[in-house]
Amino acid sequence: MSEKVRYPLGVVGGGKFLYEANGMGLLKKHLKARMTAYFLFVSIPVVMFLAAASFLLSADTLKGMAVARFELIADQKEQQINRFMKDQIEIVQGISALDGLQKNVFRLLQQSPGTMAYQAAYMRMADSLFRSTFLHYGAAAGSDLTEILLLSKTGGKVFFSTNSSHEGEYHLSYKYFTQGRRKPYIQPVYPSPDYGLATLTVATPLLGPNEVSVGVLAAHVRIPVLVDIVSQRTGLGERGESYLVDAHSRFLATAYMRDQAQPRGVHSEGIDAAVKGKAGSGIYRNYAGELVVGSYRWLPALELALLTEIPVSEALQPATRLARMMLLLGLLAVAMLAVGIYLITRQIARPILAVSETTHKIAAGDLSQRAPVLTEDETGTLADNFNHMIDRLKGTLEELSVEQQKSEQLLLNILPGPIAQRLKQGEETIADNFSDVTILFADIVNFTPMSVDLPAREVVGLLNEIFSEFDQLCESRGLEKIKTIGDAYMIGAGLPVARDDHALAIADMALDMLVVIEDFNRNHGTKLRMRIGINSGSVVAGVIGTKKFIYDIWGDAVNTAARMESQGLKDRIQVTETTYNYLKDQYDFEDRGLIEVKGKGKMHTYILQGHK
Repeated sequence: MSEKVRYPLGVVGGGKFLYEANGMGLLKKHLKARMTAYFLFVSIPVVMFLAAASFLLSADTLKGMAVARFELIADQKEQQINRFMKDQIEIVQGISALDGLQKNVFRLLQQSPGTMAYQAAYMRMADSLFRSTFLHYGAAAGSDLTEILLLSKTGGKVFFSTNSSHEGEYHLSYKYFTQGRRKPYIQPVYPSPDYGLATLTVATPLLGPNEVSVGVLAAHVRIPVLVDIVSQRTGLGERGESYLVDAHSRFLATAYMRDQAQPRGVHSEGIDAAVKGKAGSGIYRNYAGELVVGSYRWLPALELALLTEIPVSEALQPATRLARMMLLLGLLAVAMLAVGIYLITRQIARPILAVSETTHKIAAGDLSQRAPVLTEDETGTLADNFNHMIDRLKGTLEELSVEQQKSEQLLLNILPGPIAQRLKQGEETIADNFSDVTILFADIVNFTPMSVDLPAREVVGLLNEIFSEFDQLCESRGLEKIKTIGDAYMIGAGLPVARDDHALAIADMALDMLVVIEDFNRNHGTKLRMRIGINSGSVVAGVIGTKKFIYDIWGDAVNTAARMESQGLKDRIQVTETTYNYLKDQYDFEDRGLIEVKGKGKMHTYILQGHK
């Protein structure tokens, strides 16, 4: 045997710790000597690295949190602005729809200006307008309107204004007049031609008896209300801010259109992007040159940019404090461990601890972990075998994951996503009421006679080609395919998730289906025809069966939709009067009149022809 050599490795508290080694094999073969020698050399750099890493990771997390928080704040402010504008539109529409105001306006317009009768009618009309504005809606609602104008249908002449100096003016070229004659309209923020002040105007058709348009009712809305909504400091911290900028990159304020302090507006990455109609978030320098974490977006209805920002230094304060604390605690821990390293290394074998730690992480679900093979002794062999076991386990779980994904996809091909999720969560009976949906039935009229002389594979292939096109249209429009029966196809809109445009979506789908059949005939030289029927109403939807289950719908509205198809016309889309009322403002129809419907009696139906 070779001669033993004694190595002094350190002094703690005046006592020497001596380790015996049998040549150079000691550091390679024995855990205690290797751990004692290397510990102090790696511990301090590791602490410093962890402090730096904790700062970088927490800083990145804080940036993400700040961006997400400001996106949420911006969403809330945008919603508040939209609610405010919706309220103003409803107020203006409510005023214009009052029977007393309509009658008095109509009487006024029947009189000749300058006559006693005109003055009397004018006073009655003004009184009814005051009552409708402040007494009917309350002073709080009316106070957000700075001026109300009544304009004649022809020429846009102001025949009444709460600011009498504007009476007699012609506003023929104003957008709120040209657009307000047809429908309720919000003219985005613009400079008032009288004072240069920021102005926001709501307009709606002014109706007389028999719902005949006689002019336009326009109201200027208080801009400071928008500024107050945006300026609320909830969630903005000490130095964060939220503000509005117009299309010319100028701050929105009561007199901002006349502000000469920023003749070319204010600019930053966020402002410039938002004014161009983009939305986003990130770190950039604001209009004052300060680095900020911000969120920006464009509000097209008002033609304003909404920005929410906080200085980076304030956003990252917790990360700085955390890094300092980590460094201090790490150094303190190193000092304490240096004192006790000898006792620790006598009792704990590092490779075994490493395997144990890896085991805990794998038990928590992190199969990317591997036990470090640090030695050539028995513990190294243990770690190596352990890693082989984990590799096999990971491969098995990956195979199971692939199979699970296949099962998930198969389930989603059978059931709508929300319904599938409810089934996976253990809900046994799924039955929902939907009060407002639209159902479509479509049938390929002469497919069965055509398929008699064709091989079975070709019949299925042709039908699959058509229905695959229909499936893609359903998915792109967010519709729910209910089922197919032979060469019939059934679709629903407004379920399992309710939507307001269910009738419009089904109407567009029906028009697209006719185009698909035309293309199919052109490509294959066939003469297939299709009947389509549509109805709107309430249904019950749910999952039936425990094997080969299906998501289906029931109700009178479904039966009526089926009748619309079966008693419809070839290559035409027949809809009920209920669906027609949803679509009549945006689509052209042919009135089919009253037809006898099996089980329903006479029903008034229409033929959908296309968009207006």
